[in-house]
Amino acid sequence: MGYHEHQHAYENSPSRRPASQYVNAGTLKIHYLEWDGDGEYTVVLLHGIGDNAIIWSPLAESLSRDIRIIAFDQRGHGKSDRPNPPAYACDDYVGDLDRCIDALGLNNIIVAGHSMGALHGTAYASLRPSRVAGLIHADIEPCPPEWNKKYLTNMYYNAPSTYPSVDAYVLEMQKNSPHADPRLLRRIAAAALERKPDGTYICRYDREVLSHFDRYDVRSRLGSIACPALVVRGSESRVMRRQIAEEMSRAIPDGRFVEIPKAAHPVHTDNPGEFHRAVLHFLRDIGVIGGE
Repeated sequence: MGYHEHQHAYENSPSRRPASQYVNAGTLKIHYLEWDGDGEYTVVLLHGIGDNAIIWSPLAESLSRDIRIIAFDQRGHGKSDRPNPPAYACDDYVGDLDRCIDALGLNNIIVAGHSMGALHGTAYASLRPSRVAGLIHADIEPCPPEWNKKYLTNMYYNAPSTYPSVDAYVLEMQKNSPHADPRLLRRIAAAALERKPDGTYICRYDREVLSHFDRYDVRSRLGSIACPALVVRGSESRVMRRQIAEEMSRAIPDGRFVEIPKAAHPVHTDNPGEFHRAVLHFLRDIGVIGGE
């Protein structure tokens, strides 16, 4: 099935609504969405900074007939608890993930993450190699350069704290997701915002995640990832350089690399059809789901 056929089929298929659930991760209550599917494997999805589980809905809806899907709101995001005092280091997030997977009794998992979530997924895959059957790392370098942290710190001080409408937030999203379908962005934005009594909207994440962004460096962990791994880059990404992405895929013993055309950093929303196809090919290639 080609890209346009795949996209047409997705847009005309009935939406599969996920179950909204909670699990305890130590002292925090973590929210997640679950799409029930067949088979022995579970795909665990980890969003990027400032996003939440709903960002994965298009991918989950396209895959959930073949496999169980769980998408977490990571700590401080969406409907999950916010740690007080703020605690948003890599090990904090990965510890939550470990506890959630334990509590849910998950094995044979494929961890897929975007941006910050990709770093958490990669760290977890190296930490629990016996549990992870596959890894998908989307669009962030294993050691993000200093400008990345400065960008998020600038957002902490200067990004709007409220938005007059959902459409105003969509316009903000389009700055970083230039190829995305506005209808998809509006759907994501509606779930990412909370309406205040005065009619304005605020984002459903703790702004402190921006100022506490960790200086990640998972390069030393790549060699201990035992499962097949797919490194994904948007062809127009400014966050992951192609050379670094290729080097990362080579550093993982069973790594591979794919570049998604017409996509910037939010590769899964800029070109969801090609992103879904790359994920599906990877899952079939490693035997997690059957071929057509």
